Amino acid sequence: MFRTLRGIALLGCLLGSLGCHGQPPAPPPIPKGDYGAIIRYLQARIPKEMARENVPGLSIALVNGQELIWARGFGMADKAQGVPVTPNTAFRAGGISKLLTATAALQLVEQQRLALDAPIQQTLREFYVRSRFHSDPGAADRDITLRRLLSHQSGLPSEHLRDLRSTYAMGQMPMRVSGVWLSSPPRSQVAYSNLAYSLVGAAIERVSNKSFEAQMQTSLLKPLEMGQSSFVGTGTQLSFRALGYEDGVVSTDAQVRDLAAAGLWASPKDLIHYVQMLFAQGLYKGNRVLGSLSIDAMFTQQNTGNALDFDCQMGLGWFLAPCGDEPVGPGVRTYQHSGGGDDFAAQLSVLPDQQLAVIIMANDSNAEELVASLATDALRLMLQAQTGEAVCADDCQAPNHGLKLRHVPAAVDRKRLAGFYATAWGVFRIKDENNRLAGELAGFDFELLRDDSGWLRAQKKRLGVWFKDLGDLGRVQLNVITVQGRQMLTARSHGQRIAIGERIDPPPLPQAWADTIGTYQVLNTHEPDAPLSGISVRLEEGFLVIRGHLHDEPLTDYILLPVDNAHAVLAGNGYGLGDTVSRQVNGLSASGYAFKRTNAPHNRLNF
Repeated sequence: MFRTLRGIALLGCLLGSLGCHGQPPAPPPIPKGDYGAIIRYLQARIPKEMARENVPGLSIALVNGQELIWARGFGMADKAQGVPVTPNTAFRAGGISKLLTATAALQLVEQQRLALDAPIQQTLREFYVRSRFHSDPGAADRDITLRRLLSHQSGLPSEHLRDLRSTYAMGQMPMRVSGVWLSSPPRSQVAYSNLAYSLVGAAIERVSNKSFEAQMQTSLLKPLEMGQSSFVGTGTQLSFRALGYEDGVVSTDAQVRDLAAAGLWASPKDLIHYVQMLFAQGLYKGNRVLGSLSIDAMFTQQNTGNALDFDCQMGLGWFLAPCGDEPVGPGVRTYQHSGGGDDFAAQLSVLPDQQLAVIIMANDSNAEELVASLATDALRLMLQAQTGEAVCADDCQAPNHGLKLRHVPAAVDRKRLAGFYATAWGVFRIKDENNRLAGELAGFDFELLRDDSGWLRAQKKRLGVWFKDLGDLGRVQLNVITVQGRQMLTARSHGQRIAIGERIDPPPLPQAWADTIGTYQVLNTHEPDAPLSGISVRLEEGFLVIRGHLHDEPLTDYILLPVDNAHAVLAGNGYGLGDTVSRQVNGLSASGYAFKRTNAPHNRLNF
């Protein structure tokens, strides 16, 4: 809910398949078994890309089965103090934390202290949900199971923003978020949720009778000899922890409340031990850490039959497909998880059939694409060294078509496609104007053209730094299709279809919600780094549009759909969408915050 516009650039990289960082140098041929050639290539490539993207520090580790091929640090963990990155430097792991949290939960399932398919309310008795998808409140609570929490299918909101930087104990989280409204029906789709993993962490604490950090150290980190790893809210200035940077400028060491979702500090070298345990079916140096059946469950697709997930496959914690990212190669199974935010970026990717893995971590907010491209290329090179054959995805070579094969959609086509689309990045507006199909997202303008296969392509219109011309590579293809009665804007990227957004038609606007048009400020919060300072609601072409504000920075626009006189939801499905906004006596409430009106009520509508 209410993302900053920084995330919009990532969508621009997705739709602009030329990439945001240019092309890296071509790797040399890798003879079979010659991992040294890979190391030499990466040693030359990584510093150049870090310098171009102004990334202060980066660390990488490569593994083949039980063998650590290479671990190396580049650049600075602390520029001001001149502290270099070493293989033992710990970085914020972000979302990669969820992999270890899921593993710890499965350990407790093996001990019969947790159950995958029992309601989480059996462990967290104070926790309950509200649902517009259930007629029986008890049924809604029963639908929130550990399995669904771990696979992002619980239907819970993606975030609970109130007190996001708080230091209060994890065990308080279930009570503080009790009564939260579900954003989607449980088991209907994957919608990434940090809130869900916070509840998993609370359940781990509850049944282990230990703090989350103590339990993780005892059950997982110490048995795996992950000596530089811990789940703590801040990176206390210790010699082995990197500072985070934004655009090369050191940033505040933010407190992380949702430790189970994003609180891990680790080095790639430490995380290799975790991967080696998985490759050994739960053994690490001969000691049993996790049962092989639990590992099988972790790597079993949990979202089979979810039409809205398209080609994105989800396990327990793990993404079992690239989900729109560039694949390593045709037919090469790849399991992965990335981590971003708080001015760090990380990725852990494994090839389970070949037992190859790469882990890369960097300490700048703008390093996400650099980290992802390095991870993919490193795995391709390791696969080449293992097999002796070059590896490339089906679409690594530019297809033989370009701008000459694109045409303006016909008038009837433009009329069908024009509309407002709810996406996780905000409102995607497509308009039929001047005999063209114009698109706009977060202030970025482009034109949509049809290619020879009937797909839509985004053509840069004015701000060329963002939406790139797709004429050369043409990897991303857009279209609107109907799924379960919903008009979904989809993209085909690297041979996979993923959901981008959902078309929303203007709803009837009750007077009670028309009266909410105006501006609001957050009430009763003393958070030093609060993610929201206010919101605003306006009317645009028959839609209520809600926007978050962080001091003077506008956040993303979302469509607000009234459900009844007291409740409305952020339109669409996926990360941050479907969340409930409620009317209060003199304001609104959302994601745990109360907002007080700061201007006079809007004039009443005439019906």
